[in-house]
Amino acid sequence: MTATAIGVQPAIAIHPGRANSLHLTEIPLDEPGPGEVLIRVRQVGICGTDRELIHGSFGTAPSGAASLVLGHEMLGKVEAVGPEVFDFTPGQLVTATVRRPDGCPTCEAGQPDMCQWLEYTERGIAGLHGFMTESVVEDVRWVIGVPHELAHVGVLLEPLSVVEKALRQATLIQRRIHSWNPQTALVFGAGPIGLLGTLLLRSRGMEVVTMARRPGPHLVSEIVEAAGARYVGMHLQETSIPEVAAALPPIDLIFEATGSAAPSFAAMEILGNNGVLVLLSGASGPAELTVPAAAINGSLLRGNKVVVGSVNSAREDFEAGVEDLTSFETLWPGLASRLVTRHLDGLGDYARILDRPEGDIKTVIDVDEGFRVAG
Repeated sequence: MTATAIGVQPAIAIHPGRANSLHLTEIPLDEPGPGEVLIRVRQVGICGTDRELIHGSFGTAPSGAASLVLGHEMLGKVEAVGPEVFDFTPGQLVTATVRRPDGCPTCEAGQPDMCQWLEYTERGIAGLHGFMTESVVEDVRWVIGVPHELAHVGVLLEPLSVVEKALRQATLIQRRIHSWNPQTALVFGAGPIGLLGTLLLRSRGMEVVTMARRPGPHLVSEIVEAAGARYVGMHLQETSIPEVAAALPPIDLIFEATGSAAPSFAAMEILGNNGVLVLLSGASGPAELTVPAAAINGSLLRGNKVVVGSVNSAREDFEAGVEDLTSFETLWPGLASRLVTRHLDGLGDYARILDRPEGDIKTVIDVDEGFRVAG
């Protein structure tokens, strides 16, 4: 970046690799250079990745820095634009992608979300400060406009972009089949990714079953059912997974978003012929699992099934997310906003980031406390 520091500002940060080092710090306040915009941060979402970073599981600070500012889910407002910026104006709501390219062939081709060398930087995760601060300067290549009509749900665009990419990848893969028209889908996991995946697949007219650990009724099951999907609460490592699948038509598409390894292998067994299983979460849990390897291999082989990993997202996925959030508001007014279950009052409220009240789905920091919009 070519930004020039004009002051300092508060930010929420960690010392990467050191557990429970969450603290408030100061970082430079920059002004935008050519091709850049200054964004006033309005809201930042908190997700499982942030909590893992706080626990010291991974993360790297920017070169020369001891701390890493957290936050990769952001809704902000353009405060100022640098020279040679024509697509954005002050006052416009925006968000930004997370990953920045490392120069590998796919990054150079405009696909940093498909990076080959894995030497990328990521906002708030790897080598690049995140959005848990008052203002950020960003290259316009990574900035996406957000209609003011989506102000109350715009902070969900980053997690939505993850499932947008998952569906895009599945659709690209299925060009191998002239007649692929997915009708039945399973979503494993009912955190923000699973719920947004449920809404996305329902908006495409699919029959969707969303499976998670906790039996309903509760807010999560209400959101799933309000979108016309079916919620099944159970322990996802039990034999009930094939029982649920046996009562369904052939399963064309599965999103796995539990954060556990075991359901991935169960999903491989129940996936329908010519189907696609998209793995969306890191695999925690036992280091070793006993699985029916020969049966899974034979099923994938005979059924022409595909298992694909999908991580991060591209600008096109954010843009698709803007369109689909608008569609969600038409289909189910106010439903997406119910995913935001807790608000923290500004950067100074950082100590509550790790709190997990019962029923919490998505916690959001209102960096600009006057911006909060009733859902």
